[in-house]
Amino acid sequence: MEFLNALIKYDKQLLLFLHSKGNTTWDSFWIFITDPIHWTPLFLVLFLVSYKAFGVKKSVLISLFIALGTINSLLIVTIIKNYIKRLRPINDNSINNCIRVLIETRDYSFVSGHSTVSFTIAFLFYFIFNKTHKFSFIIFLFPLLFAYSRIYLAVHFPLDILFGMLLGYIVAFLIFKLINFVVLKK
Repeated sequence: MEFLNALIKYDKQLLLFLHSKGNTTWDSFWIFITDPIHWTPLFLVLFLVSYKAFGVKKSVLISLFIALGTINSLLIVTIIKNYIKRLRPINDNSINNCIRVLIETRDYSFVSGHSTVSFTIAFLFYFIFNKTHKFSFIIFLFPLLFAYSRIYLAVHFPLDILFGMLLGYIVAFLIFKLINFVVLKK
């Protein structure tokens, strides 16, 4: 238990350090980045890349599996959040007096849904295209920006993000196995 308390203390200190680097010049940028609706053009581009590589039928099936991965990610995140019940930094009385509140939310912090879902999507596209598209690793800019926006806005601790990345990888790996078996026939 001592290790866990030390880890949580370090996590709070790291959040405060990273959050303190923000300023009003960047606030609107990070608020824009954190809104999932603003990533819609990227998803359309990814669908077009999939369409070009696989045609209509396979790209639609891949999209359906990605939607399945997204839904599963959100369900798992909801279960974990409601079990762990870790307060968000902006709602944590031990540190929230040191935080600029830019957005408000009342649900729990651990594990980050934004991080989990965005890394699920990124890993799936990376797994599918890394052998045929030399620069497929660029897809990770999306979840990294998305995840950092959650720290900048002090709605998640760094460990929430890190475990979201890990959970996103696990979900993506499992869904990719299904895509290989059902769609790509590998």
